[in-house]
Amino acid sequence: MAEATADQAGDIPFPHLSGRNGADGDGRVETGFAPDHGPDEPIINGELMEFGPELLLAAFHAQLHAGKPWFDALLDCIRDWESPRETFDGREYVYLIEHEAFDWLLLAERICDSAPPGLLPLREVEALLVDELPPVVLSEAEFQERLGTAKYWAHLNFLYGVRVEQALHLAMERILQKERSGLSFSHARDELDGDVFGRIYGARQSDLLREFRTTAQRQEADPERIEHSEWQAFTYWLFRRRLERQDPARVASDTRQGLEMLYELEAAKQRRLRRRGAESERQTDDAEVIDGVLVAVG
Repeated sequence: MAEATADQAGDIPFPHLSGRNGADGDGRVETGFAPDHGPDEPIINGELMEFGPELLLAAFHAQLHAGKPWFDALLDCIRDWESPRETFDGREYVYLIEHEAFDWLLLAERICDSAPPGLLPLREVEALLVDELPPVVLSEAEFQERLGTAKYWAHLNFLYGVRVEQALHLAMERILQKERSGLSFSHARDELDGDVFGRIYGARQSDLLREFRTTAQRQEADPERIEHSEWQAFTYWLFRRRLERQDPARVASDTRQGLEMLYELEAAKQRRLRRRGAESERQTDDAEVIDGVLVAVG
């Protein structure tokens, strides 16, 4: 659901990316979220949003109590959610990266975590959040309808700008490792990373991160540490930088490598899940149920 198809590797449909100098002054496109004023200016009042997070979470809980299927209620909440980021219990949640890439599974995690105990089927929730396996398989058209068109396109921005870009890093790392397989000396991890980023972007990771933080006005960030949300934003920035600076043929070639690696990772995950299911069935076969209790036999 909501993943790229193999056919797209030949014709990359980069969706609805904003311009750097749009007619509205900032070039941003519609995402289904309220304007992002930064983590120090939380958008939680009715003047900026029609529905705040607490009201939407309360509606989500009410739907669960009323017996509505939890995944339907979750998608309703995601569709109506307007806050692009928030800080809750000391954790920063950034749902909309760089004003245009939507991490819908992070928002799903936040919404599910809010539910009172006993209202959600934990195994199904874990399958969604950990293995990205929804309880109901939706077509792309159905998923777009449930999220809303603006959020769906922002989700595709995240898919290509973060997930595929990260897969491209892995693909390039493997290429470099193969190139070095015949060498008699080893390379430090930071040297390998530098070569990966240098091969793709023409600069070392440390220099690119410094450039990103300067552009994003994050110069005060710890140079020895990067939070997950910042790493996602950095990855998306690298994606946009690559689109803007490389010729179209190189962009398509690199993105195709990332897509192919993503398909390979997905295939490996599916094999792992099948093995897990087979092992679970074998454990059940090696046991018998007595008065509703599973008892091992043999």
